[in-house]
Amino acid sequence: MTKIFSLAWGLMLCALMSGNARAVDVNAGDYTALPPGTNVAAWYQQFGRADRYNGDGSPDVKEGTSLRSNISILRLIHFTELGGITIDPQILLPFGHVYDVKVGGQSQGSNSGAADPIIGATFWLVNQPGAGTSGRYFGITPLIYLPFGQYDRREAVNLGENRWKGDLQLGWVEPLLGRWSMELYADAVVYGPNDDAGGGNHTLRQDPTYQIQTNIRYDFNSAQRLALGFSASEGGKQYLSGDYNEQKTEVQQARLEFQQMVGKSVQLSAQLTHDTHVVGGFQEDTGLNLRALLLF
Repeated sequence: MTKIFSLAWGLMLCALMSGNARAVDVNAGDYTALPPGTNVAAWYQQFGRADRYNGDGSPDVKEGTSLRSNISILRLIHFTELGGITIDPQILLPFGHVYDVKVGGQSQGSNSGAADPIIGATFWLVNQPGAGTSGRYFGITPLIYLPFGQYDRREAVNLGENRWKGDLQLGWVEPLLGRWSMELYADAVVYGPNDDAGGGNHTLRQDPTYQIQTNIRYDFNSAQRLALGFSASEGGKQYLSGDYNEQKTEVQQARLEFQQMVGKSVQLSAQLTHDTHVVGGFQEDTGLNLRALLLF
């Protein structure tokens, strides 16, 4: 297998929404359990810009290298109760445009369309909204990625992955002193095979990915919140017909997020991200994630 072919296939998984080949990234307050009967509709708009590529075992490529992404996600959530436990069945529908993808001056093209939808639910085993400013929560969230997104093995850039994925996420929210609180999340992602990979009859397999996400947040009042976060992912080596293709999910990322309530039913948030360390993929210089959330 040539190095160019290996690189082209690797881009098919890297040129997606932030975290798509890893876990579902969280916003501050995501593990707050709302009262049963509450519905949430959220719209995400994610903009990414990368100008550096690192293949595992190869030097960084900066000259003539870029990746741009504009991804939208519609997320629908319903809070209910099952056996005395609050749960929130939900679906995420991502779609968008990935463009200007090139490495070392070699263009990989662009693509647009639907990415793989995600279904799941959080089960809150600890639900203490009266603890501190943030409340105290512990939840378990199984998520399944459905292989229904846009995918063409002849294309170097795809939004769908043509495989099943499972993500088990644990979330813990703990109040600290005064208006400060801590959020800690852990994920394990497992990947099914893609039996229609690359330009021929190849099979892509991938090792599990493990991710830790954390926020230190400060609630100015009931309507305004600031969070400083960090994420670290490890693992996820990819093998195309048994050969390692220099792609994996070793990523460290810093985050800064501000959230503002508008009235009693709308929340707006803006999050800046920056990859501080990447091995085996594109390093995102700047990411901007916007979200509008409606409670009803």
